[in-house]
Amino acid sequence: MAISAGETLGLNGLAGATGNTQGSNVSLGDIKGSPSAGDNISLSSFGIDAVGTLSGFTYAVEATDETYTLGFTGAGANFTPIKQRHQNFTWSVSPTFNSDGNTAGFLSIASNQDFTGVITVGTMNPQAGSSQASLLGAHSHTLSVAFDDGFNQHATNFNTAINKTVHSVDSYDGNSTSLCLTIDSEVTLSDGTIIEVGDLEEGDVLRGFAINTLGEDESQFLGWSVDTLSTTAQDVTITSLIYSFSNRHYDINGGEVTATGEHPMLVKDASDGKYRFLEMFNISTDDKLIREIDGVITEVDITSVDVITKTSEIVSIDVETNDTYLVNGYITHNKGGNSHSDETAGTAPDTPTWTNGTKTLAWSRNDSSTNVYDVQVATDSGFSSLEINQTQWSEATMVMTTDSGTFDIGTGTRYARVRQYNSNGLLSDYSTTLTFTVS
Repeated sequence: MAISAGETLGLNGLAGATGNTQGSNVSLGDIKGSPSAGDNISLSSFGIDAVGTLSGFTYAVEATDETYTLGFTGAGANFTPIKQRHQNFTWSVSPTFNSDGNTAGFLSIASNQDFTGVITVGTMNPQAGSSQASLLGAHSHTLSVAFDDGFNQHATNFNTAINKTVHSVDSYDGNSTSLCLTIDSEVTLSDGTIIEVGDLEEGDVLRGFAINTLGEDESQFLGWSVDTLSTTAQDVTITSLIYSFSNRHYDINGGEVTATGEHPMLVKDASDGKYRFLEMFNISTDDKLIREIDGVITEVDITSVDVITKTSEIVSIDVETNDTYLVNGYITHNKGGNSHSDETAGTAPDTPTWTNGTKTLAWSRNDSSTNVYDVQVATDSGFSSLEINQTQWSEATMVMTTDSGTFDIGTGTRYARVRQYNSNGLLSDYSTTLTFTVS
């Protein structure tokens, strides 16, 4: 710590900052603890020049804990006991967690936090991922901490709120930029350990590569190409993980790489022989994937590219500072950009119509979601007594019968509603209920 003219450091203030009784007969040796003969203990060794910034992830995923750390500059050799004493810190988050997160917030912070604060991201949606029908966007919060130890009043930002914006993210959010791997894809940690992407945590270090002429501008990497490939292994750190669902993905070489269509892989492009990143849907069996095998960068033939139509959990990764890592040994690029955007679940279909003569229920959609629907017909307006409860119906009409058929309903007053799936397999709200009479 550098002492400036006019600064004063008091032993009484230091006693309070370290949890000792102020006004008592306390010595620097007692405060330091276990002093040795000849120790040169100074007041300034407990001081700092300035309170720094809050570090930690900008996006915090639902139902996780995240740690944020307050930094200091010019800290003396004996400052540690002061920064580890929770009474010297005031943490807060706004808006704070409330059971009604839509009107309050989703983050909470426990009491007695020192220079590190652990926040908990509460539940953002009551539905399980497999049945989620409504989505929440990333919700903004302000995390704040002030340092006041009664000793370092001279320090810049002493007893001043240090803020960081933190977004809580619905863990099953239909992330609209779904450059994502299926959750069981295998990636390589910096020490060579293989781990499934679903088991990763923010802060994990992966094996990545610096590639000749490929810069760090994530918005430009799809325009990059090179005639001769040169790579240098370089560790990268995961800064963001976002979980989503997709109702289809691409499969290369019988499960060697499984990811959504927009996910970029390093290939040797058959069209011109250059090395570049191509999105999965642009890769053909004429191209070659680039894989590290026993430390050697190798071109691998592509024998198959298949589209798998099913709802799968996917994970989007952002790594820094270089933007490449290995999936099943193949070089891939990260999701592109330290940002998050949400895709809504789609607009509900129009109110159904009923044609009694043909016993046909019909409806139309209002946007570009898929032609896949859930259809309910009930004898009560609350839909507690269902006659029809058809999921994933692939037509915009349904023919009923009062006799014996696929969809049997009785006569009299009935109630109907429909909802539709979007491209990620997420459901809209139900349409307005139709009340109709079957004769």
